[in-house]
Amino acid sequence: MKGYLGAVNSRVKGLWRDRSYRLALVVFGLIILGLQYFGGAYQAEFDGHADEAAHLVSSLLVRDYLGQFPWPSPIPWAMDYYVHYPKVAIGHWPPGYYAVQGVWWLVFPPGRVSAMALNLLMGLSVMTLFWVLGRRLAVSGLLIGVAGVAMLSLPVMQEALSQVMAELPSLLAAAFFLWALTRVLENPGRPSLLVLWLALFAAFAVKQTSVGLAAAPVAALALGGAWRRLPRGPMLVWPAIAAGAVGLLLYWQYAGSMRQFLRWSGVLAASKMAWSLPQVGTVVGWGLIVLAAGGLVIAWQRREPVLVASVAVVVSFALCSYFVRAFREPRHWIALIPPLFLLAMAAYRTLSERTRWAPAALLLAVLLLPHQFYRQSPGGFGALAAQLPQPARMLVSSSVGWAEGPWIAVVALGERRPASAVLRATKLLASTDWNTKRYQAKATTAEEVERVLDEAGIDVVVIHDDPHDQGRLPHHGLLRATMAASAGWGQCGASGNLAAYCRQRPPRYPRTPLRIDINRMGLGALEEPL
Repeated sequence: MKGYLGAVNSRVKGLWRDRSYRLALVVFGLIILGLQYFGGAYQAEFDGHADEAAHLVSSLLVRDYLGQFPWPSPIPWAMDYYVHYPKVAIGHWPPGYYAVQGVWWLVFPPGRVSAMALNLLMGLSVMTLFWVLGRRLAVSGLLIGVAGVAMLSLPVMQEALSQVMAELPSLLAAAFFLWALTRVLENPGRPSLLVLWLALFAAFAVKQTSVGLAAAPVAALALGGAWRRLPRGPMLVWPAIAAGAVGLLLYWQYAGSMRQFLRWSGVLAASKMAWSLPQVGTVVGWGLIVLAAGGLVIAWQRREPVLVASVAVVVSFALCSYFVRAFREPRHWIALIPPLFLLAMAAYRTLSERTRWAPAALLLAVLLLPHQFYRQSPGGFGALAAQLPQPARMLVSSSVGWAEGPWIAVVALGERRPASAVLRATKLLASTDWNTKRYQAKATTAEEVERVLDEAGIDVVVIHDDPHDQGRLPHHGLLRATMAASAGWGQCGASGNLAAYCRQRPPRYPRTPLRIDINRMGLGALEEPL
């Protein structure tokens, strides 16, 4: 192992002495900063995606727990935290990203700027691994730089760099895995295998879609022929079994049953959902797909470790996604971007050796890349929060349901946690799942709404209206109408599509203990003490 670490240290020093790498790193960093700044990432308010607020609040929970000493019992403490900020998602997603960002926020103040700084660091780490792998192909630094700029310009990459989402750390873990798999093919010793299993475990610890990497080691060893040189013994299999067992345990704990686990993972839905593999073409462009297909042929002919590892990752994702239909959005394929670009560069390298028209093929692939500038604008959540007294017991309701999350995130960031208690209308006034299916209203009249607010001890009601999606959630329209007509409530703030109502008269009904169902986390129901 000492020799392996020495070799890695020597390669790192050699990389830093490469002037073209240092120049490329500066260019990549400036591009990432430009995409973030001009795309509004520093002023955005965690509403770029429905999951963004949950990732933010979950990372805050880890940071706030680690930042105190002595540490209290974690489960009761986390349950109380959930009462205040009910957007904790540890269990729904693995804890890896939250652990990294939580520790990062122990050093830097939690907030949008520091989150984007972490994204910058992760983005540069991805590009460094891409540069190292590109150099293994014996192509010029200029070609790697052009490919890197093209990668960063992809819409799915712009979103990952500008949102507090698990896609960017998932991409970093996958790039690290690709590098580790290449090292195993070059030198299949015990240290290389250990690093490979650690990379696979890190990927599993960040996001469930990393299951797409599961078959890559077998495919790479079979295609590259390195299995004959593998060390015999438990090092070959037990770390992989341990990584898979921990992942299964985490997901099983959240699902509660094998059927639910299989349903959520997409296995039971395989016969009902379309295979989403063609989405890869919309992620990187069909021109690059054609070049990458040429790289696949070259990998078969030359068996270069970088190309074999890249083919293995692509094949593994294609195979796993067929049986596990959890890859439903373009962002779920982000891990395939580096291997596809590496295969395309290999194809261009071969074309340039055989014809002078190679630059035309490269230009065509670049022109066929998806071109769209990703930009975010503040939703007004922070401006409204500044108008309201805090801490407070609040109810937030949105016409689109998921937009309750950004309000919870902004409130949590703006105070010393835990302080305010933010309740969600989709839980208090209705019963629904995460995508607002299986909906059922709990309050159907204005009198019932006011009673629920009194019994929950609500002081402030925040209403968010999406002008493009009205009327889908009946409880939201009823709450808005109740606030407008009630003498007990008066408007006390407004910003953009948001309005706040504060209590003007004492409640008519006594407060009752708040009961929150968190059975989906395996924790039963939580009753808040009065």
